[in-house]
Amino acid sequence: MKKLITLTSIAFFALVSFATATEFNENSIYSGKVERAYNQADIPLLPGDWKVYDLEKSGSVPSGNFYVYATLVHESFGPNDNAFYDDSINYAVLGSNSEETDYRKTFYGCDAGIYTASATKTNNINYRGIGNFEETCSALAELGQGGTNTIHQFYYTDCNDICVEINFALYKENYNNLTDENFEEFSGLMFDTIRSTVAGNNASFDFLADYK
Repeated sequence: MKKLITLTSIAFFALVSFATATEFNENSIYSGKVERAYNQADIPLLPGDWKVYDLEKSGSVPSGNFYVYATLVHESFGPNDNAFYDDSINYAVLGSNSEETDYRKTFYGCDAGIYTASATKTNNINYRGIGNFEETCSALAELGQGGTNTIHQFYYTDCNDICVEINFALYKENYNNLTDENFEEFSGLMFDTIRSTVAGNNASFDFLADYK
């Protein structure tokens, strides 16, 4: 009987744990941070109120065999607005038993052309073992071959048992004080804040106001 009560209690608290986790919903508004996203980690939001613009998900969160890809835009973003002229956020949350997680551990997102081709950029990979790493990179919006690049990019990945990806796209015209000279320092502040939030600490993007 005692064993049955113990098992029942464990099952109950497991259900409560998943019930308090946050899953993205097209009808919800998010601010501050997404707490316990898919029962995996806290993930940060830029200042303001955000809504889901695009969402792709598959699998079961309790089983660990799942993945989620989400794009968030400002709450005021309308059907005729262009994401290239506003801030936006992209997330990936990949479960411990997902094939997407295994695949993600085989490559580095910072090898993408938007980062390697940028004249002003940062790039760092902290290896902690095979398939276990933290990756960060950023790219300052500059004049490219196809015209003016309007977006500053900041990309963070943490892969261990799970993988969490965060990409902040900042519209160039919203950050007039962001320059070649201070871009590396600014990127460091961005990644420190993201890293702190993912680790479960309280962190703030208030410093963004100094660059507008």
